[in-house]
Amino acid sequence: MKENQKKLTNKRTFSYVALVLSVLLLLAGCSTGSKQSDPSSGAQNTGKVKDDLVLAVGIMDGGQFDPKKGWGMTQIRLTHSSLLAIDSDLNFIGDLAKSYTISEDALTWTFPLREEAKFSNGEQVTPDDVKYTYEMLKEDGIKFDLSFVKSIDVLENNTIAITLNEPRSTFVSQLTEIGIVPKAHYDEHYSENPVGSGPYKVVQYNEGQQVIMEYNPYWYGKEPQFKKLTFLLLEEDAALAAAKAGEADIVYVPPTFAEQKVEGMTLRSYESIDSRGIMLPAVPSGGKGLTNGKEVETGNDVTSDLAIRQALNVGLDRQKLLDVALDGHGKKAFSLADGLPWFNEKTVIEDGNIEAATKILADGGWVDTNKDGIVEKDGRKAEFDMYFSSSDQLRSDLSLAAADQASAFGIKINLIGVTWDEIYLKGKTAAVAWGGGRHHPYQLYTMNASEQIDKGIGNMSNYHNPKVDEYLHQALTSSSLEKANKYWKLAQWDGVTGFSGIGDAPIVWLVRVDHLYLANEKLDLGKQPIHSHGHEWALFGNVTEWTWGK
Repeated sequence: MKENQKKLTNKRTFSYVALVLSVLLLLAGCSTGSKQSDPSSGAQNTGKVKDDLVLAVGIMDGGQFDPKKGWGMTQIRLTHSSLLAIDSDLNFIGDLAKSYTISEDALTWTFPLREEAKFSNGEQVTPDDVKYTYEMLKEDGIKFDLSFVKSIDVLENNTIAITLNEPRSTFVSQLTEIGIVPKAHYDEHYSENPVGSGPYKVVQYNEGQQVIMEYNPYWYGKEPQFKKLTFLLLEEDAALAAAKAGEADIVYVPPTFAEQKVEGMTLRSYESIDSRGIMLPAVPSGGKGLTNGKEVETGNDVTSDLAIRQALNVGLDRQKLLDVALDGHGKKAFSLADGLPWFNEKTVIEDGNIEAATKILADGGWVDTNKDGIVEKDGRKAEFDMYFSSSDQLRSDLSLAAADQASAFGIKINLIGVTWDEIYLKGKTAAVAWGGGRHHPYQLYTMNASEQIDKGIGNMSNYHNPKVDEYLHQALTSSSLEKANKYWKLAQWDGVTGFSGIGDAPIVWLVRVDHLYLANEKLDLGKQPIHSHGHEWALFGNVTEWTWGK
């Protein structure tokens, strides 16, 4: 393991030296004619208020600004508005909707809209735009499941009502994630020229290089101090190089870069509910399925054996993974919801127990008969591939550390770094370095319900447990979040079965990641809520509160 870590360190050193020059060339090539922000000079030394920021916080893809293409939580708070939002205390509050009411039977949700809300082109945001957005996404059905919506009606007084077929406890969370698009301007090319009603508008998008946003003068909320945001689309090594070259005000850094010192910048660390683990196919090989609408092969003859999955859950030492792969910047994770109101604390176990892992394997028929360090069963070795995103240093480090630990109790994991497009094509036949974590429990359903198999990237494990499905359905159709929490917990573990690590373990959760940024020491990022999965964008929920001090 030390040898592997040494190789990884040498690779990073070489990458950094090579990238310093390439970053400077990229910045020159991306110039639009105006001088880039220099954190050590310019507005703050002339007495003027600094009103632009340069950020290097991750890569964007072609679907970045389109809900139908799956922006998730990425750009929504910057460029688009949603009916509701989540504040820094994790309360659901009005956004485009001034308020909302729910009928006594929990079926009808009513939203009076802000009269002052306009898109970045100056056109009014109307109930018809809301109706169009939701009906379009319901018909698509891939990135957002709105099959439970019965009707969407435009009422008098700039009001819209959404009626459901049955109560849906997680609907409130979707109301914060669906950005409203203009009916008159939405088409298949929307990502190239998005028109939203958020605080910023996209004025330039050089794919793979940079995105420039400017203040939307029609924004109905608090006016931000920073009128221009330039996003440099750099991978992690290059982002650090940009910071050291004085060409960025904020950069995301993986935990292994956290000790890097950059003049004029300080490390900002934010607790998150961003959990990382290993997704494991729960069915044998030879099947067919769908991922994001494309036909793929499914199943794995090793990971489909329950003993393999449970041995990994018990045998992997989460604290050592934190120390090695995250330099201690995080916490152990035993689920996708540790510490949240819907977390079942009974799923916490004593981990790092190699003896217990070995016994689970032996009881399941996995024994190292030829003494080569890998257990076998019926002539098949406990060996499988594991994919991770090659552009994600954290997933790379965590995958390496987990594979090294697994070898101690006889499981061999072959690591393969590829793009997410490749992972989505091959990920149902192998393990995947997986992640998730939201301010709501809906992902417990999408990752574990059999109804989600073949929908988008839902239930990549092809996991199916009728009792778990029953609990998940009861959680979804509860009339309140409080009532739903009982069933979310039972779905994790009811004393006999569940999808947690002590149950069927289709995903072995390992760590909860602190989100780390290097930011200019004069930049105040306001009160940050606990961050969700997606390190680049959780930061921006309160962007209108950011200020530049002296």
